[in-house]
Amino acid sequence: MNLNKSMLQELCQSKGWALPKYSGTQQGPPHRPRFSASVLVHGLAFTTNTPLSSKKEAECSAAGLALDHFHHNPPPKRAKCFSHVPSLPPPSPPGLMCLTYKENETWNETTSSEGKKDTYELELKFAEERKLWQREKHQLQLKNIELENQIDMKRKELEHCRMKLQHMNEKAESDQKKAENQILLAEKRKRENEKLHSEIMELKDRLQAKQAANEDFEAQMKIEALEQTLKEKDQELTDLSEFYNALTFKERSNNDELLEARKELIDGLKDESKIYIGVKTLGDLDLKAFQVAAKRRYTAVEADERAVELCSQWEGYVGDSKWNPFKVIRDEKGKRKEIIDEDDKKLKDLKSELGDEVYKVVTTSLLELNEHNSSGRYKILELWNFKAGRKATLAEGVAYILKLWNAYIFASRQLNPPDRPLFTILYAIVLLR
Repeated sequence: MNLNKSMLQELCQSKGWALPKYSGTQQGPPHRPRFSASVLVHGLAFTTNTPLSSKKEAECSAAGLALDHFHHNPPPKRAKCFSHVPSLPPPSPPGLMCLTYKENETWNETTSSEGKKDTYELELKFAEERKLWQREKHQLQLKNIELENQIDMKRKELEHCRMKLQHMNEKAESDQKKAENQILLAEKRKRENEKLHSEIMELKDRLQAKQAANEDFEAQMKIEALEQTLKEKDQELTDLSEFYNALTFKERSNNDELLEARKELIDGLKDESKIYIGVKTLGDLDLKAFQVAAKRRYTAVEADERAVELCSQWEGYVGDSKWNPFKVIRDEKGKRKEIIDEDDKKLKDLKSELGDEVYKVVTTSLLELNEHNSSGRYKILELWNFKAGRKATLAEGVAYILKLWNAYIFASRQLNPPDRPLFTILYAIVLLR
């Protein structure tokens, strides 16, 4: 469709007319505008029949209407369009009028045949370019339909995942609240039973004292009633314990489902950029810090090789669970807290040999593994908030996925097939997987 404007401009130049003048109007809401356009060519105005999605598309449509009009209603040719017309011969002297007439007739025939030939060649060129434009338009329409179908499928899949995760979170919160209420109720019943049991024991002691003196038969009946009540309470406590165990199992199951959802989120964001939310390998050391330190101690040829060796060596130290470079202190609230032992021999040697930057990289990795991997000091993948420098929550990961999806929806609404390359859309679809 972009060829219409170029073909119309070439037609005006070949005819010696003024260049086309375009004008347009915009309709509809700002988030989904529609455009109409008009073009003025050789004193005639041509306007698009229906509004289109972009200004450029509307102008191309108006140019196509003008080309169709001049193709079916060609204007008379002007003499100055033929730069190759031979000049008239000089006037003949008296007595040679017959020769002058033949030369004039020959010149007229040459001019007429060359003009028809130019018109025919121009029509053939217009017909070929129109077929090419129609073929490209049809291909773009097919690609647009295919892309719209793919976008709809991806949107439905993401919406289904979002609804499923939301339902799981709501269900987990509801089950947790029920479990907490049942725990409180069980503790209350336990306190009541303990109080009742103490009363029974007290009454038993009193009854024994009265039986020695053959007194108070009613106390015996009351004790039996209390013993019956105690049996009923014990049965209720047993039932509550079983229910509490079932709730505990359900809570663990929900926690496992949330962990599975977090693993899926980590797998999905593994190759994403690490600007805000992404996946970080805890236990990996930054090679750049070792390269900077190695360049200070070795030559440029040996620096890179030594940096790789030192980085690999210290990754082995960091992952060695037998090495314990920590010490325990008490914070302001009296809680135990593990920090880096600055007097550790390995760390002191590292700081003196390779500098503060490498020391900071190693100690940071040790603290992260000690905090987020309690089962051992081996490398793990973790959902990370790089902006805050901490472990990201599941809610932050879901919010980041939805933010990517909203950005992709906005980009797809601004899509203009003649102006935007096809690979941009395909990249956005791959990014959301």
